[in-house]
Amino acid sequence: MSLFYYIIIMLAAILISNLINRFFPSFSTPIVQIVLGIVIALTPLDFTLQLNPELFFILFIAPILYNDGMLSDKKALWTYRKPIMLIAFGLVFITILGVGYLVNLLIPSIPIAAAFALAAALSPTDAVAVSALANRIRIPHSIMGILEGEALINDASGIVGFQFAVAAMVTGAFSLAHAGMRLAIVAIGGMLLGLVFAFLKYRFVAWIRSLGIENVTLHILVGLLTPFLVYMIAEYIEVSGILAVVACGIAQPNAKKRLNPEMVRLNLASNSIWSVLSFTLNGLVFLILGTQLPSIIQVVWDNPDVDNATIVICILAFTVALLFIRFLWSLVTIRSQYYADEERKLTKVRASAIIALSGVRGTVTLATAMSIPFVLGDHSLFPERDLIVFIASGVILCTLLIANFLLPLLFKNTTTESTFEDEETACAEIYHSVIMELTELVSNENRVAVSQVIREYNSRSATLQQKHLRNGLEKADERSLKLQTLAWERDNTNALLEQGQVDSATAKQYLEILDRIVGINKHRFSFFRMKHYTMRLARFVRFRTTNKHKQTNLEQMGALRSANQAFVLEKLKELKQTKPTPAIHKAISDYELYAVAMKNRLYDPVTDMRADTAVTRIEDIAAIAFQIERDNIQSMYENGRISRETTAHMRKNISLLETQIKMEEI
Repeated sequence: MSLFYYIIIMLAAILISNLINRFFPSFSTPIVQIVLGIVIALTPLDFTLQLNPELFFILFIAPILYNDGMLSDKKALWTYRKPIMLIAFGLVFITILGVGYLVNLLIPSIPIAAAFALAAALSPTDAVAVSALANRIRIPHSIMGILEGEALINDASGIVGFQFAVAAMVTGAFSLAHAGMRLAIVAIGGMLLGLVFAFLKYRFVAWIRSLGIENVTLHILVGLLTPFLVYMIAEYIEVSGILAVVACGIAQPNAKKRLNPEMVRLNLASNSIWSVLSFTLNGLVFLILGTQLPSIIQVVWDNPDVDNATIVICILAFTVALLFIRFLWSLVTIRSQYYADEERKLTKVRASAIIALSGVRGTVTLATAMSIPFVLGDHSLFPERDLIVFIASGVILCTLLIANFLLPLLFKNTTTESTFEDEETACAEIYHSVIMELTELVSNENRVAVSQVIREYNSRSATLQQKHLRNGLEKADERSLKLQTLAWERDNTNALLEQGQVDSATAKQYLEILDRIVGINKHRFSFFRMKHYTMRLARFVRFRTTNKHKQTNLEQMGALRSANQAFVLEKLKELKQTKPTPAIHKAISDYELYAVAMKNRLYDPVTDMRADTAVTRIEDIAAIAFQIERDNIQSMYENGRISRETTAHMRKNISLLETQIKMEEI
């Protein structure tokens, strides 16, 4: 039972780390997970986790790299193949040599072979951390393509180098010529095996489909088993299991663009499962490190042969050495054509600095270091194993902090907050464009369908605004402006009443509605939800009127509503001239959209839309809306308004909605 409780606690810690990252995005998730792991280690649990080092590779590294390979941008890998290969292989080799000798020089108690093993573990960059950087900082697309491709390939090259170094340390024998020949055989053999297995899997899946078996669960299980089978077979025939897994992942055919409902459902389910699995495995690695750190720190701190201050200085020195070697290599080998950016003219030094500081170490480095065996071939303890794991952990932490705090300094006006706000504005504009184009398509036949689709887009727009309002001052501005617009509507209603342009009964009912909305505004409703509530109240008032006066009352309420809309919109535009705040821009956009909708009788509060005949299917209008949204997403991406990650996320949402509509049709 203790193992069961331990697993539940670890999964709960991963969930907590995700929540903390959502509320405090400036805190790196791996750092949070390490801290949570330390907390778990300090709890009085009667359980000690002892993992076989080799189990780390097959359990964590194999599925993580396989998923990274599947998600990789094949076009970018081919476009930037030269700089990617130079960094993924050439830089890894130079890093192993340079940092390895430095480790042995500063800490003589670590043998040269073990020092090379540590340097090899430190050489790969982390694909997850690199992707996280793209969400926080506007790194040029070309450099981002190089970083992502490198993070995928250098995992394999670094781990292969690590395995050779550990083998030399365990056996006590090492020949450079033999190692070079063996490395070529292992690497080429691993990649060929991965490609062959990808082909066999493709043929197997095609055979299953030819039998009419389109079971989503079956196909997902085949995908989940693939990295483990590839790795075990590769290791059994003594070629690189890591390179085999990476090659197999990259070679997976892309079926996302096939117009097949079963394929769409399979892709959505597979993406969701792999996303959860990848995040969980990455989180478990850092949590396990956290649980091991207290004992490792205790051993290192209590070691009389090691000076604690010296170790801290050495960790900083190794981090600087890694980044400096990376900077020099990028400066010498990468040509300007690979980091050219139309919006920002980057010098070679600045581009090399960006590449260097983006070299974050993470899961692969940690899992590799923790896979160091406990004993050598002669059954003696592996020298300074705890110290090596401690140094690897320290370097990971340093590179994470450097990327979080120093890398943004290389960019102007590209902080996390502004990036999020810019993308939020762009997404809101996309929804706005879809709504405006749909309103131009209104006819008597499609009025109901268009109105319902527009309602969904209004809801998504309102959710987006509420989700990303982080600044308390902005929230206060929104609430204050809402109350101001309601006051303007009240003033205009009273003025129209005094001028005799509206009867007292209609004005009284309208003012009652405004009073109720003021109360609802305490719940921070958006403008569109306020308008929706106004419509519901107006319909409620309609049923309270007598049949004799119903039609007259409805017409006057509609006229009064339109007059107030025009009056408030004019006031907002005047206010914009002197105080162009984001809240005012949003309010003007909302009122303009509502005015267009009123004109086309999409949201007329005095008209019961359910009485209209739904001649046009909602599915047809939704298909048009989705295509408009896709076109706007592509335009925003090409103009640099939204990142590739946001683009992929929004397109995925559209596919999900399309699948849902098709399933509802069935």
